[in-house]
Amino acid sequence: MSDTDEAAIAAKAKRERSPSFPFIGLPAAIKRLQEFEIKFGRHSTPAKLTGSAWGMKGWTSQAQQTLAALKAFGLVTYTGSGSDLAASISDDGRTYLRAQQESVKAEVLKHVALKPKAIARYFAEWKTDRPDDAVCLDRLVLKDGFTDSAAKLFLTVYDSTIGYAGLEDSDKNSAESGAENAPEDDTVAEAVVKEATPTQAVEAKRDSRPLVKQRSIQMTEDERELTTGLLSKGGASFRLIVSGRIGEKEIERLIKKLELDKEILSDPEDQEEDGVFG
Repeated sequence: MSDTDEAAIAAKAKRERSPSFPFIGLPAAIKRLQEFEIKFGRHSTPAKLTGSAWGMKGWTSQAQQTLAALKAFGLVTYTGSGSDLAASISDDGRTYLRAQQESVKAEVLKHVALKPKAIARYFAEWKTDRPDDAVCLDRLVLKDGFTDSAAKLFLTVYDSTIGYAGLEDSDKNSAESGAENAPEDDTVAEAVVKEATPTQAVEAKRDSRPLVKQRSIQMTEDERELTTGLLSKGGASFRLIVSGRIGEKEIERLIKKLELDKEILSDPEDQEEDGVFG
């Protein structure tokens, strides 16, 4: 095979490869970040083990792409390479997880939403009111080298990310800066390859469900958020707001109260009436 033929094949392969972008949007990425923290805390973790945080067995392509998505949003960082590659929660990720003020969390979301180069690039053009799907799909496929399935997936990721982060048109300058400076990073795996897989389609469908913004709770001067976190992978979460001195006795009383609530909620008759068994 001549050098000319090899160059032609390489050029064709490059054209067929869709631009890189995280295969899940920011809402799903935040959930994965919370699950990562529950499993590994602040510790640096071998990349090949990270899938266990999301119920994935082994270093599968789904685990690789999930970790790559968190990296694309700047929620985790890498150290090492190859078999020694490890991941840990980034400064932005820790700030989001630990912040007590909703305004601080909101700023982190706006910042990380524009970390992925593709999202920053199109937000700089489309802003919060992008063109109709047909117009965007023609642009992505005919001009920018996306495959049909990757283009559809990208719009789902884009919409969920922009909406969840609460970005405004005034954030356009940040998007332009992000598009220029964001590095291409496929250290773990390409975020999207040629055709969107069934797994990616399922994740995207979950990610595209209407988002319910968390209600901001006004706390008095003597109140504080003691802890917050996930209760299930299905998205159930909790926030514990307390006031006054909290010690061992108060925690024990809280545990007893929760145990009582658990007994009430686990009553089979109540469940049947609520349609759990029906």
